[in-house]
Amino acid sequence: MAVKVLNIEIGDRLAKVCQSNKLGKNYQIKESFMFQIPDQYVSDGQIMNPTALGLLLKETLSAHGVSDVKNTTFTLSSSKIASREVLLPPVKDNRLKAVVETNAADYFPVDLSNYQIAHNLLQRVQEPEPGCRVLVMAAPKPLLMSYARLADEAGLILDNLDYSGNSQYQVLRSIPGQDPVMYVDVNINSTMVSFVQDGVLLLQRSFGFGGDELVFAAQRAAGMSDEQYLETLEKATNPQWLNTVLPEEEQANCLSRLISGIARSADFFKSSRLNSPVSRVVLIGTCCQLAGLQERIARALGKETVLLTSVSGVKFLADSIEGVSSYISCIGSLLSPLELMPEELRRKKQLQKKRQRSPDSITFGVAVCAACTAVAIALTVFAVANYLLAVNRRNTMQARMEELSNVAQVHDTYLEYQSMTGNLQVVAGYADSPNAQLEAFLTELERKMPSSLLLLSASCSAEGVTMNITTPGMEEAAVVISQLRSFESIVSMTVSTITEAVDDTGFTTASFSVSCGYEAAPVEETAQAGDAPQTTEDQTLQAQQPEAAQ
Repeated sequence: MAVKVLNIEIGDRLAKVCQSNKLGKNYQIKESFMFQIPDQYVSDGQIMNPTALGLLLKETLSAHGVSDVKNTTFTLSSSKIASREVLLPPVKDNRLKAVVETNAADYFPVDLSNYQIAHNLLQRVQEPEPGCRVLVMAAPKPLLMSYARLADEAGLILDNLDYSGNSQYQVLRSIPGQDPVMYVDVNINSTMVSFVQDGVLLLQRSFGFGGDELVFAAQRAAGMSDEQYLETLEKATNPQWLNTVLPEEEQANCLSRLISGIARSADFFKSSRLNSPVSRVVLIGTCCQLAGLQERIARALGKETVLLTSVSGVKFLADSIEGVSSYISCIGSLLSPLELMPEELRRKKQLQKKRQRSPDSITFGVAVCAACTAVAIALTVFAVANYLLAVNRRNTMQARMEELSNVAQVHDTYLEYQSMTGNLQVVAGYADSPNAQLEAFLTELERKMPSSLLLLSASCSAEGVTMNITTPGMEEAAVVISQLRSFESIVSMTVSTITEAVDDTGFTTASFSVSCGYEAAPVEETAQAGDAPQTTEDQTLQAQQPEAAQ
């Protein structure tokens, strides 16, 4: 089965659409048409209003009976796409991309993170030294992403993005000829000139004016509205109608800039190719059939000027001569489009292809529906069974909980007792402190010691007190030791050797240390760790036992 694809070129005023099938190595254009684009929808090739333009494109495709075709290649025509011809060392085709991307910063002095780089091998040369002539292009990613949004809004699958210069070259390279030929693509508001010899692109130039001036002048002269631009363009190809609404002198004025730009391009090519002139001029593009344009270019250049009427490998079903010349950019994107798709768009394309390859038939839909119904019934039965089982378990657990409600009360009482016991132990710990014995010792020390005693230092612990004492003499030392032995707050005392010393003034002092031990605190009876707390019933039984004994 032949694969159907759409090739669409979006301009600032007009859009061109070709619906084609691939038959072997050839292509068959089954449908081709143009439609007018409202103002502010497109600016220099960038889609400014993808939602509105997507809806218009979708309606137009449906009106022409090609709404079932989804795979689409857009051809971009914009001055924002920069191109440059470079000469690279002789490398293999599969290495060209890596070489171009590595040196892209040298070709375009911009932030390349916002650009998509693509290339086209023009020619492998041997003289004066071996190398590769490569045309390198840089397209802004916002420009490319605007076409992805347009495809989404129109319900299309974006297959690829191509540049109009490359699309035209892919068509022109297949045209035989040994002499240089000048191909002039006359569009609405731009013109591209390509010089091709024996399938090799020698030079390509573009300038920013086309057939728009003549079409607008005829539109105003005929009193037609802006919405009738496409109708005016079609009528302007008729010499009788154009001569009726617009004098020939004014026609020449409207076309003067266009013809002058074409002539300058021919002169530049002649001077850059060692006075090698072109053999003939071939007109292509949207406005190439404007009345009088072919004759005026022939007179200005002195060369045979013709329209492109056929392309090898591409056949219009209606054998339309106008179709080949007017839709050349759409035709060229069929043959070998550039790799202008950013990586994120490539991944999205692969996902869409997978969905598109999935079966889509009534039989498959019925089978899927039946399978889904069976699965739904099975899941429903399973869910109901699980629900009934869960209800039964809940009722059983509620009954068991009611039976064990008294046990829960006992358990809560036990937990409360444990909490109270822990709090009492904490309080007992605070109460059982050596501070009480130390206070009693200090009280006796203050009451019984003589005023001449000098207490140098004291070290207190939970077991006792160690003091360094100085007295005026040995007699006072004996009094201090005697008084310490009478302290009720201590039970033991150890005295070190008494040292007597005389200072320079003849004053005598006695120094010694004494260690006093506290009386041991009484041990209170405590409940064993493993004893269970007494319940209210146990306390009642204990109270009744003495009475029974009496």
